Amino acid sequence: MPTIAEYVETFLSEHEVRSNTIEGYGCRLRKHVVPYLGGRPVTEVRRPEYKKFFAALRSDGVLDSHRLQVKKALSSMLSAALDDPDFGHLMPGNQVIGLKLPAGHREKARLTWEQVVALAEEIDPAYELLIWYGALQGLRSMEAVAVRTTDMKCSLKKLEVVEQRQRGKAAPLKTAHSHAVIPMGSFVVEKFEAHMERRTAPPTANALRHRKRSGWTPRPEEYDQLVTVTRRGTPLRRNTLSQAFNRAKDRARAKGVMVPVTATFRDLRDFMDAVLIAAGVPPRSVQARMRHGTLAETLDTYGFALEVDWEHAPASFDGLFGIPAPAGLPEAALLPRSQRSRRQAAMTRRRRPGGLSKRPPA
Repeated sequence: MPTIAEYVETFLSEHEVRSNTIEGYGCRLRKHVVPYLGGRPVTEVRRPEYKKFFAALRSDGVLDSHRLQVKKALSSMLSAALDDPDFGHLMPGNQVIGLKLPAGHREKARLTWEQVVALAEEIDPAYELLIWYGALQGLRSMEAVAVRTTDMKCSLKKLEVVEQRQRGKAAPLKTAHSHAVIPMGSFVVEKFEAHMERRTAPPTANALRHRKRSGWTPRPEEYDQLVTVTRRGTPLRRNTLSQAFNRAKDRARAKGVMVPVTATFRDLRDFMDAVLIAAGVPPRSVQARMRHGTLAETLDTYGFALEVDWEHAPASFDGLFGIPAPAGLPEAALLPRSQRSRRQAAMTRRRRPGGLSKRPPA
């Protein structure tokens, strides 16, 4: 009779679902289930023991949302075990089905334009474009790192979302709705061109010496098509991007821009959803832009940003999102940042005693 630890490996090798789903199941089962229940025969564990297991996870500080993911993986494994011809008939059913756990929801961080701009300024310059992919194109983190130069249709001001990256390798998109060609503003085009100019510049003498000392080898040609790579020329992984994002968040907070402590890259996508809705873009158009399967998913962030701080936006609405500005937006949302700055400076001068002159009266 296989133990739970043994059957976990059998289940993972035989279960036919998407590779990233198997990877997630494996991580949760090996990290949480095996250490606690791994030595028990898979046919002998009953509901009370599973209840104690999930209670132990909570005592260890595992979030409710993550416990639900562990339950999903465990339930899928036990359902597969029930179909095993050798011992499935000895099991009393899937003992995890019906267990009630708190739903748990990810706390969304409410970002402002000032905070998004600060994150872009403080993150490693090699990764700045990823912030704009999230906040202006609505890309998920692993979609952003998977963008290739051929996906950037700059002359058409379009970005094609084709694939994502999982553990550095190309992988299918999350859903059928994820594949799309979405509008791209001139702001992102300019950021992309500046990014590629830096990336394709010849290495400096110091960089060549460092490569020689570290035993650097040329990256595979397939990585040359990726817009954003690590400093070693390899695809970014989730942890690398997460660490860079957290460092940018800390630097921004140190400079007085209070980016929420709980903010993650995913909040950039929610920020875009909320800004488009608050700006008055029709919900169906927002749904298409966000590549959501249902309108309810799009409207989940409705009211998230009732007032948008357009004064801190890095460009005009159409320059940012590549679509015409909806009626009713404030003037700050319609002007390029340079014009906005000049107007603000002029208004400041007018408020000074003595009119437009900065010099004190003689």
